[in-house]
Amino acid sequence: MDLLQLELLSLWTALVGYSVVCVLALVGLVFRRRPERTTMALIWLSVLAHTLSIGARWVRLDHLPVGNAFEMLSANIWGLMLAVAFGYWRLPRLRAFAAILMPVVIMVMAWMLLIDRQDSLLPPTYRTVWLFIHIAFIKLFLGCAFIALGIAGIVLLRAADIGRSRFASLPDDKLLDARAYRFMALALIFDTLGIVAGAIWAQDAWGRYWSWDPLEIWSLLTWLSIGLTLHVRASFHTRPATNSLLIAGTFVVAFFTFFGIPFVSTALHKGAI
Repeated sequence: MDLLQLELLSLWTALVGYSVVCVLALVGLVFRRRPERTTMALIWLSVLAHTLSIGARWVRLDHLPVGNAFEMLSANIWGLMLAVAFGYWRLPRLRAFAAILMPVVIMVMAWMLLIDRQDSLLPPTYRTVWLFIHIAFIKLFLGCAFIALGIAGIVLLRAADIGRSRFASLPDDKLLDARAYRFMALALIFDTLGIVAGAIWAQDAWGRYWSWDPLEIWSLLTWLSIGLTLHVRASFHTRPATNSLLIAGTFVVAFFTFFGIPFVSTALHKGAI
């Protein structure tokens, strides 16, 4: 089996695994039957298969596969699912969040499959250790924000009186709100570090720390949105439902920043140009 075959086989194994996880999470929530050990094992095996696919593509292309739309979406799906895996493992009482988050992953998967899976060429400016550091912190930020979104989704569904009985065994809204707040605080820290690492990369690659290109502007807006969400909760002691709405709104901004702007912008962040 050559690297291309390994890459494709591993990728499809991961995508099928993610799809089954989504079905298990939704069925478990609706029918109150949660094969949690099976689901967790499948999540980790799917993430491992996806890691193998990205690694095979990396070796085959001889560069980090983030140079075009397909590769960026694949890397982002991998990062979100790694966050789901850790959250499912470390938050056993809140595993219902998977039923809220997995449809988002499936939506991004469908988007990725509509894109041409062509090989990328990475510009010389991308061949720096600061790119790895920048991407790592951004993945950590998105992962923390994603878990916060899942927890906030439970609070919002309860507030809307949707599936309240199915969430009855979970902690109360105040505890969920506090947990989501901690994840958003981590998201702010990692986003800050990611922006700083990106600025250092920009200085090393193009001789300036900041150029106000579209992705940089929206990255700043995302950072401000996280800060506003945390500030409102800490200063005005708002209700859990209000805080959850702010978290959801912040994730929408972050999603547009990292899943929208790179695909419509002609800035250097877009990839191989």
